[in-house]
Amino acid sequence: MPDKPSRNEDEYFVKQSAELIKARKERAQSEAKQAQRRSHYMKCPKCGADLHTEEYHGIQVDRCSECAGMWLDAGEAEELLAREDAGVINIFKSIMRGVGS
Repeated sequence: MPDKPSRNEDEYFVKQSAELIKARKERAQSEAKQAQRRSHYMKCPKCGADLHTEEYHGIQVDRCSECAGMWLDAGEAEELLAREDAGVINIFKSIMRGVGS
């Protein structure tokens, strides 16, 4: 029996080690990303305080408990624009024009 492993064995173990390291790095990155998302969930993007869901003109919106900012999820601004209340429509049309600029 030879004292030194063959070249094929060396290559096999190097490749296996590289695959394990890659899998561990990917898992660590995924876990870090999930932890970061959990730490930001329902936090105000402006001041970092907790957001609370409340109903505004029949739409569920997120409102900050500290700065009173109101945050809308995808489609909620358009849904508010579809309401019949002219005052709300004018306010949000002006906001949406500013966003698109």
